[in-house]
Amino acid sequence: MSETGFSTWFVKRRGSMTAKHILDHATKVLDTSIDLDKAISWLQESRNENALAAIKALYLDEKAASSIEVILFEDLSKGELEPKQREALMRLVLRIDDISQNTKQAGLNLELIAQSKKRVPKEFWSMYKDLSKRFVAQTGALRSAIEAFGHSDDDVLKRREEVKNIEQQIDDAYFNLRKKLILSSSGPLALLVLMDVLTWVESASDRAKDAADMLYILVMANR
Repeated sequence: MSETGFSTWFVKRRGSMTAKHILDHATKVLDTSIDLDKAISWLQESRNENALAAIKALYLDEKAASSIEVILFEDLSKGELEPKQREALMRLVLRIDDISQNTKQAGLNLELIAQSKKRVPKEFWSMYKDLSKRFVAQTGALRSAIEAFGHSDDDVLKRREEVKNIEQQIDDAYFNLRKKLILSSSGPLALLVLMDVLTWVESASDRAKDAADMLYILVMANR
């Protein structure tokens, strides 16, 4: 199958179960970022029980994303795709799933803070909230790019730029927040956990950019 054939293959399958599963997968990954954002909002208000409920929802959404990933690999192992195209889509699915796995790790660390009821300065929660809002916007843009794949190359490229730009914003926020954590006089255990949350969110953002870059390569290869 030619590269052009690959594009045609996906267009024809936009209404198929494979295309549906790819979008469902991205949606569940987006849901984990929304859950994380909600948990941080609740912690910002010192409502730890609500935060724990949001984190529990995050775990369930991450598990659902992983289940869809398994189905997708079964879907992609069938059909007339050439090995190169099949491998490209499987790498994309893996990278997207990495986002939810990293988000889950951030959630695990937030759970420690919520359960231990460690005091965190409101200034930090405000900065983490800004970070999580950007992350939700980034995963939302990635989902939109996936939805446009095989339908509108221009939309894919536009959303990819959004993902890239937000990733840079998150990188900048990461270094600013990391500096504040290092210079803070807060308790060392809380700071350690907060640093882990920061690192996992930044890593998830990087994975989102990687996935958007993979979509870019697929689009440009088919032009």
